[in-house]
Amino acid sequence: MPPTETNLSTTSPDSYKKLDVGYYPPLGLMYLASYLKKYSDHKVEILDMILERTTLAEIKTLLITKKPDAVGIYTTSLTVNNVYKLTATIKEIDRNIKVIIGGPHVDIYPVETISWNTVDFVVIEEGEITLTLLLNTLEEKKDISEIEGIYFKENGAIKFTGKRPYTNIDELPFPTRHLTQYKKYYSAIGKNKIATTLMTSRGCPYRCNFCFIQHEGRYKMRQVENVISEIKECMNLGINEFLFFDEMFTINKKRVLEICDNIINQKLNIVFAIRSRVNTVDREILLRLKKAGCMRIQYGAENASDEILKAMNKKITVEQIRKAVKETKEVGIEVFLDFIIGYPGETKEQIMKTINFAIELDPDYVQFCIAIMLPKTKIYNDALESEFLKQDFWKEVAKNPVDKIIPPLASNIFSRTELEKMFRYAYLKFYLRTRYILKRVSKVKNFTDFFRQIKAGFQLLSG
Repeated sequence: MPPTETNLSTTSPDSYKKLDVGYYPPLGLMYLASYLKKYSDHKVEILDMILERTTLAEIKTLLITKKPDAVGIYTTSLTVNNVYKLTATIKEIDRNIKVIIGGPHVDIYPVETISWNTVDFVVIEEGEITLTLLLNTLEEKKDISEIEGIYFKENGAIKFTGKRPYTNIDELPFPTRHLTQYKKYYSAIGKNKIATTLMTSRGCPYRCNFCFIQHEGRYKMRQVENVISEIKECMNLGINEFLFFDEMFTINKKRVLEICDNIINQKLNIVFAIRSRVNTVDREILLRLKKAGCMRIQYGAENASDEILKAMNKKITVEQIRKAVKETKEVGIEVFLDFIIGYPGETKEQIMKTINFAIELDPDYVQFCIAIMLPKTKIYNDALESEFLKQDFWKEVAKNPVDKIIPPLASNIFSRTELEKMFRYAYLKFYLRTRYILKRVSKVKNFTDFFRQIKAGFQLLSG
């Protein structure tokens, strides 16, 4: 995982990125490593530069010491500048090290990425099988053009081997958590000192206009038995807290109930958090989630205006938000709400309405985001088509990553300064309410909770 210290936040001023939200394990890298270990003889190591706060100078030392044959790097469009620096550092140490790039950014900009003189291969989409075949083929000095799913250069020309068929995710070995310092991962709003992420599905069937889904059109669910087996493996490592990292955990009601029933009937003593939609939960699901150990649900509420929700293509209403929040609270599950401010066409009155709506709903946690335009989203494509954006910003970044990426704002009304002022106002107005502070204090159950929340409070005030 590349470092993030030079990135501008996608959704907030720089100061708010300093908030301690915890550390989540690099799930994608752990899947790649597990497949490599099962289907090859390669020695595999994972370096989480975010967790370890690894500098480029330290990377140089590691490369000289370990002398790897290949280095694989995961990248998003928001970390591409750091990835570019990292690839340059690798090649500076040894030009013979094969640099392989994957992640959602290269799914959109594979040609631009393979054009860097510091990259040897780009692996697109799901990489477990592709990466393993690529490394095996390189070791055996065979023809890599027969491996589906890669971009590479041959005599100065860019070659693409075609897309690989979609992976059956039930056939993937479980992520290799033991290759990471898994005891260091935690959630700042979690219950335990150790937490991990776990995905029971890939993709999302919804198409919100501000969101880029890596697995577009390929929503896939794991079998319930497969999910339960991974939970048990984690418990054997001493991990009892999970963030189910699915884009939307509650898409299929029958499957959700089956997962919960297995956790309950097998007496798996765990706690977990999920991400959901307000139109995919009901009281039956919520009660079963609570009984199984669900401590928190994160909903994308986004806005307090049905007009803006419709413009976002969220396919939810304000009343559905109210109902879901109310019922989630009633069954005793914590509520985490996401809101976006500065959507195209959104007025100041609508932004203030959203802030007041968040206070009215009174969730346990709230996250406000400033709307930006990410690549391959509808709002980004619309902005290019209408010439609101004069150039393809992200394509230029992909070709020539700048030191500091400042993503284009989605708002066609407000300046960055104006939006950041409203952003700060939203956070302070929500979190500095006497009622909220007293509620949080009343829920503190141990010193871990206490110190995390005190730390977060001081960070918020100094933001």
